[in-house]
Amino acid sequence: MNGDIIYIDSYDFDERIEFCVTAVLFYTQWCTQSRGLFPILEEIADEYYDYMRVLALDVEQSPDVGSVFAIDVTPTVIIFKNGKIFERITGANPPSAYTDVLNDLIFAQE
Repeated sequence: MNGDIIYIDSYDFDERIEFCVTAVLFYTQWCTQSRGLFPILEEIADEYYDYMRVLALDVEQSPDVGSVFAIDVTPTVIIFKNGKIFERITGANPPSAYTDVLNDLIFAQE
């Protein structure tokens, strides 16, 4: 496995999303849906390793970032391209909800 979920916080959020495609999981430790999404995103991180990164941010530990992006439901995944929001996906979803968006974003340009 080359891809792993990278855990981030308020201090390195901006620099991590600035120059590439990133999927950021906004989660809370106590949320069972958030915990259930980690295995799906780990597979995506591995499969798309050459094209993007998967990050995870605990909104209770970094409420300032959660507030900026109006995260009121966990899990929420926001897919960024070069620091700009491309797609926002709320709640637990099947892998295709994420891979379809990533395929459109990454491979539609080639």
